[in-house]
Amino acid sequence: MSTPHDEIDQIHETEKAAKKRIEDAKKKARKIHEDADEEARMIIEVAEREAKDSATRMLSDIESRKVEIESKVFKETEKTIKKMKETAQKKKDVAYQAVVKILLGEV
Repeated sequence: MSTPHDEIDQIHETEKAAKKRIEDAKKKARKIHEDADEEARMIIEVAEREAKDSATRMLSDIESRKVEIESKVFKETEKTIKKMKETAQKKKDVAYQAVVKILLGEV
């Protein structure tokens, strides 16, 4: 048979064990929370890096397309200028010939 003193000791031991289990559970919960926070931080970092990489690729593609379009427009403009110069030269030649014929009295 246990004495009241033994029962009190047993209650104290049970309390002590319960407190230890509670503290261990709190530590485990804290560790899980910290790990989850770290994992979330890492996921966010990866997502941000991927978004930046994607944006960089998009900007690079846009810049390449812009250069391509500018080059095409420049070439077309150069062609147009060349055609206009050729047409102007032909008209100038025709006008000179007309002036020469007028001066020579051929008209």
